[in-house]
Amino acid sequence: MKQYVEKMKAKLFDIEAGKMIAILNLNDAKELGLFPLDRVEIYSPRTRKKTACVVDVTETMLKENEVGMFKDVQEKLKVRKGESVQVQAVAPPESVRFIKRKLDGNALSEEEIKAIVRDMGDNKLSEIEAAAFVSAVYIHDYNLEETVAMTKALAQDGLQIRLKGSILDKHCIGGTNGRTTMIIVPIIAAAGYRIPKTSSRSITSAAGTADAMEVLANVSLSVKKIKEITRKVGAVIAWGGALELAPVDDKIIKIEHPFSLDPTGQIIASVMAKKASVGAKYVVIDLPVGPDVKIESRTRAEEMAKKFIAVGKSLGIRVEAVITDGTEPAGPAFGPALEAKHVMQILEGERFDNLAQKSCELAGVLFELMGRTKKGKGVEYAKKLLFSGKALKKMKEIIKAQGKKILSSSDIKEARFKKIVRAWQDGEVSKINVRECAQLARMAGAPANKKAGLLLLCEVGDKVKKSQPLFEIHAENKRKLELAVEFMKKSRIIEMQKIILEKFT
Repeated sequence: MKQYVEKMKAKLFDIEAGKMIAILNLNDAKELGLFPLDRVEIYSPRTRKKTACVVDVTETMLKENEVGMFKDVQEKLKVRKGESVQVQAVAPPESVRFIKRKLDGNALSEEEIKAIVRDMGDNKLSEIEAAAFVSAVYIHDYNLEETVAMTKALAQDGLQIRLKGSILDKHCIGGTNGRTTMIIVPIIAAAGYRIPKTSSRSITSAAGTADAMEVLANVSLSVKKIKEITRKVGAVIAWGGALELAPVDDKIIKIEHPFSLDPTGQIIASVMAKKASVGAKYVVIDLPVGPDVKIESRTRAEEMAKKFIAVGKSLGIRVEAVITDGTEPAGPAFGPALEAKHVMQILEGERFDNLAQKSCELAGVLFELMGRTKKGKGVEYAKKLLFSGKALKKMKEIIKAQGKKILSSSDIKEARFKKIVRAWQDGEVSKINVRECAQLARMAGAPANKKAGLLLLCEVGDKVKKSQPLFEIHAENKRKLELAVEFMKKSRIIEMQKIILEKFT
């Protein structure tokens, strides 16, 4: 690769690439000995700023001796249209060599992992290089030392929320419905503790906690606002995507998503980095296990639980990981508005079901972990806060502080269109497929259409008669409802066993 410098004129494109990319005319690229995905360094003599860019090549978009720059590069160099800049070929960052080492199955050092995270954060790695790293981790995973190193690197790369006092937090690995966070947070805050909860939007489910909470209040909060509300009220339930607590982790998740890559080490690093970023000292991790959720085997759940505790210890965070039943839905609702309504009904004391019980058990784990109650007494204390109405009062304070939309379950409106699905035979409900319930709700329009979703009218073990309602499909338009109904006809959302197997006379 030739190392000489070539003077070129800057041609600016009003496009954000999210990467440091330079476009060269094919002839200039050949002159510099460059191919697509090689790298150049661009230097502006006027601003005295420089940056390394990944190369793309064109025969038509640029004249010779022009270098194309997207907005990301323009902002870094502060260049003007037509301005003269210096371009030269440079070697790829050293982190590319570390990625190759991981592809070969070698364990990486803390410094090597920091370098990869730093270069991903600075957009110095191409999409192919970043994808290669994610693939290498999926194939070989991390050992414990690598997991700790990745956790620290992700946390240190982003913003930090620092608050005084004992900060509590929780996380569910996911795959189930029901918003335990929206019940646990006000229970914990009602006890006088601080829990600045940052939550995600849905990726594959019918609703994420941020989607459901957004029905009730604003969730796009700044770090400053999160601190302010937490100091005043004791808690927030905010969308983590509006912040930059661990921005490289968000990039990794985007790469993992198309192929549902979920290596254990990266999951743990992702979760714990965000807990470290908010200054959590006591954390409960919910690991639902079942054939239709993310963790299918108890063996994997136990392995993850041990690693969560070990990583937490290395960060000075006390972690308790609990394995929960993911074979059945956590509550009857799938979809942002339906799940928000169900949560508010629990807080209002209108119902107490498996979602309410699970939430109290998880809150109880936190109370016991940080010494508020004796072992075995945490659930009882959590229920006391729920049944007394103190948790509801605290939830209303949180909603008002975040920018109130709705304060009562009765004010949450239903979708315009509804389809009741009835039992096709007498029998007993033997299984409700959590994954297909979520998929049906998504077909109906959730989570983009907040009121869309699915509401179960039965539970596993219920004995039902033919034509008895089993569930409702909610949709905001007729086409979405039709698509959901077509999906329902081809799926096995509810399985039933006949009560009478054979007759003898």
